[in-house]
Amino acid sequence: MSDPSRRPKRRMMHTSDVHLGAYDYGSGGEQRDHHHERFIRVIDVGIRENVDFTVIAGDFFDNARVFEDTLQFAADQIARMKSPVVIGPGNHDHVGPNSVYDRLDFATHAPNLSILRVPEGETVALESLDVEVWGKSHTEQLPDFQPFTKSPPRGDAAWQIGVGHGHFIHPKALLHHSFHIREDHLMETERDYIALGHWEQMTRVSAGELTTAAYSGAPEGLGHGSTVGGRVLIVDLHEDGSVELTAHSLDDEPALAHNDIPYLEAM
Repeated sequence: MSDPSRRPKRRMMHTSDVHLGAYDYGSGGEQRDHHHERFIRVIDVGIRENVDFTVIAGDFFDNARVFEDTLQFAADQIARMKSPVVIGPGNHDHVGPNSVYDRLDFATHAPNLSILRVPEGETVALESLDVEVWGKSHTEQLPDFQPFTKSPPRGDAAWQIGVGHGHFIHPKALLHHSFHIREDHLMETERDYIALGHWEQMTRVSAGELTTAAYSGAPEGLGHGSTVGGRVLIVDLHEDGSVELTAHSLDDEPALAHNDIPYLEAM
């Protein structure tokens, strides 16, 4: 196992809830083109910030019926990154029967892409970066699915990343929400950083002293009149083992430093 006192410095990008294809049907081409443009800007940020790898924490696609050219657009943009991209599918873009990810040969069109496909959890090893990414994939068949229970021990890579899609349980959470994520679940993973998806709002969440966890929020909110979105998270993994987040704007607004990103404590 790598000596944690000599970890390589790495930079990752975290985004989620892109919902490509949300406007494929009955919305008009202008709204669809605008939505695609938002993801182009996400990729632009990653290239500009010279990230080593990217994690997309679910709901990359809005549904399994998106247009064929939406699939190709997605693959082309991911391939433009060149560095590794890992997707942990969410409830909208689940794996299993009729998965959107079975409709295109992503391995050919975006060879830098890895898709987590095992509901019980699996690890993608980015060996050249000394990074491992672990996560469970939604099947949309288990309403009591919990993304971070029964996580495996840390692997051999210097940096251990988790990815999951669900609701963090905090004092204002509604307990009837599905896909529960609790602080003790996140702590038990012993990962260095956990990339969360399912919320449009960007926020850090409590995960114990040794783990940093956050929702990236959506590049653009889908709700009527929504002003949510417009940022992605850049995650700096430092040599001393510390993790620092910066929220970068898709609209040329000032970046938000780690301590300026909203924070939620658990129940």
